[in-house]
Amino acid sequence: MADTAERVQYELSLLPWQSERWAELMERRRNGRFPHALLISGPEGVGKQQFARRLAASLVCETDDLKQAPCGECRACRLVRSGAHPDNLWLSPEEEGKQIRIDAVRTLIGQSSLTTQAHGMRVFVIAPADALNRAAANALLKTLEEPPPSSCLVLVSSRPQRLPQTVRSRCQRIAFRPVADDMARDWLAALGAGEEVEAALAAAGGAPLAALQLLESDELKRTAGMLEDLYQLARRQVNPVSIAQGWAREPAGKQLARLRRVLFDLGRCLAHPGARRLYLPQLAADLQKSVNDINLQGIFKYLDEINRLEREMSHNLNPGMLMEKLVSDWLSLTRPEKH
Repeated sequence: MADTAERVQYELSLLPWQSERWAELMERRRNGRFPHALLISGPEGVGKQQFARRLAASLVCETDDLKQAPCGECRACRLVRSGAHPDNLWLSPEEEGKQIRIDAVRTLIGQSSLTTQAHGMRVFVIAPADALNRAAANALLKTLEEPPPSSCLVLVSSRPQRLPQTVRSRCQRIAFRPVADDMARDWLAALGAGEEVEAALAAAGGAPLAALQLLESDELKRTAGMLEDLYQLARRQVNPVSIAQGWAREPAGKQLARLRRVLFDLGRCLAHPGARRLYLPQLAADLQKSVNDINLQGIFKYLDEINRLEREMSHNLNPGMLMEKLVSDWLSLTRPEKH
């Protein structure tokens, strides 16, 4: 099953839980009511970018039968697969976790005023759209208010609330929800997923593509290691500097995501001892052991700090200092006199 997650992300096939939204959009297209701007939203790991990729391919496909688009065989579909279609343009941050700045949006807007170079429409996809900084998002407004003919702007976001209301209100929302457990399990089983399917789905919040990535990595093991680090830090059984240095060796975004999963579960165990709906149900005993005498309000404050740091990651925060702060805050939250 190695590299299945990467392959799935770049296929143009429709995922089982996306069929209803796809049918709605295609019906609007057949009736000549296709929106000029879309906001595809939902939790991470449900295939929003794959849906956007299929949609963009459909809008430039050369087949005359809309029910068959994208056909996967015409010249346009082949160009889409190679990433070379002149009317299928994507805008993403230059580096993961960085912002999309106004110059990049102005370049995109300049391209939107050009006529199509092939059959179909010109499609502009911004993913993730919540990476747009305020000036860049505002620069889109004129294009959203006066869209060029034969064009479609597609915004993809797991955090649409970070977009200005003026942008959101001018887009037709296509919202995906967490996938039903049975459907997610069946899809993963069909790909040959192994014994850790339940643990991966729980850790991914029910998002199948995110679960698939977890199954193809050692992420579950590393998240368990994060919980052990926090436990030992709380009991002053390990050198805090060594822990901070170890955390800083990996991308900050991944470490913050792990911390968030662990902290959510610790909060649930504090608020509802014996809670069953956890991100890490296989670690329930370790989680319960770790919450003894930890303050629930302190957990919420720590989560708020994680969220703040994640929002500011695009401002070139020093990873080492960031992790030192998180370790220091955890030590303050679990200082010995609280035990």
